[in-house]
Amino acid sequence: MKNFIFKKPYKFYLCCDKHNLKNKFKSYMKKLLVTALIFLSVSAYSQNFGVGFRFGDPSGITLKKYLGDKALEISFGRTGIFYGNNWYYNNFDHWYKHKHYNYEDLQYLNFYHLSPPLGLQVHYLYQKGIKGTDSDVGVLDWYIGFGGQLSFQNYSYDYRYKIAGDPDWYYVTKERVTDIGIGADGVIGLEYKFIAPFAIFLDFTLDMEIYDDPFLFWGQGGIGARYNF
Repeated sequence: MKNFIFKKPYKFYLCCDKHNLKNKFKSYMKKLLVTALIFLSVSAYSQNFGVGFRFGDPSGITLKKYLGDKALEISFGRTGIFYGNNWYYNNFDHWYKHKHYNYEDLQYLNFYHLSPPLGLQVHYLYQKGIKGTDSDVGVLDWYIGFGGQLSFQNYSYDYRYKIAGDPDWYYVTKERVTDIGIGADGVIGLEYKFIAPFAIFLDFTLDMEIYDDPFLFWGQGGIGARYNF
């Protein structure tokens, strides 16, 4: 009969201090948000500023500063909602099985959700009205742009592994993973600006991760509404 041994593995993919990495990321996110809020609060005096909510990826707050035929857009909220639990399983394979720990066998068992995945997007947009859409109600614009995003999440895995020459399974429970992603992206969308100070929008974003999974592409999108003043 095989013995079942609970034991931590020798080394994990995240070699730096997870607690310090998490604190540094939170500090960086706070600085970005404070800078954005200061910029947007000053910009509000120009009466070309919008604030509202978006639903999709990410789902949360959206801020926009209009700059003539250009605009600066900032979105912050929950991300990764289109990918479900299969994303965690696939990334277990990527992070652990391809790290060459020289395990004879390695098996995913389960994952535990610890924190909601949060994302911050910043986009610089080129925006233009569509001919023939002007009316007494409003006007339809299309826009295209580029920018970047940050994402952050904590969760943990259960898995088991074997060492060469040892028939026993070694079990690891609730091994915590800190996932930080940094990416560059492009966005395209439509925005209907009413004569009244409201706007609704629809967009699609293609994000290419730079860190920590270079050249991993994510499709994102959302709809939302803003109050303009």
